[in-house]
Amino acid sequence: MSSTQHTDSGKERRNYSRIPFQAEVLMQCGNEEWSCNLLDISLKGMLVEPPEGIDIDTSNPCAVALFLGEDASIHARVNITHVTGEGYWGLKWLHIDINGLKHLRRLLELNMPEPALLNRELAELG
Repeated sequence: MSSTQHTDSGKERRNYSRIPFQAEVLMQCGNEEWSCNLLDISLKGMLVEPPEGIDIDTSNPCAVALFLGEDASIHARVNITHVTGEGYWGLKWLHIDINGLKHLRRLLELNMPEPALLNRELAELG
């Protein structure tokens, strides 16, 4: 898990704790659909490894589906906010349904070493 701060015009900005988590993410943008590997997840988004050779317009929102178990999944709309040097995509949540948000919170609770940290980050979202 990492939690870092970046300097933005001289001001520090909170970066939410990212939890390493391995899973498959189905992603759809326009008429195209593909599978990505989830690398980590946070309250603000996730980092995925897309398949090689995908040419995507990063200005268009995408739909994602992350299946956590038989009855647990997160369905959301995301924006691709950045592409790392390794070719990974940083995704930012635009909309998550209420059940998906509950599953995200539970996933983070189970994987954070400090549950109080999650509560602080949730308070910052409000």
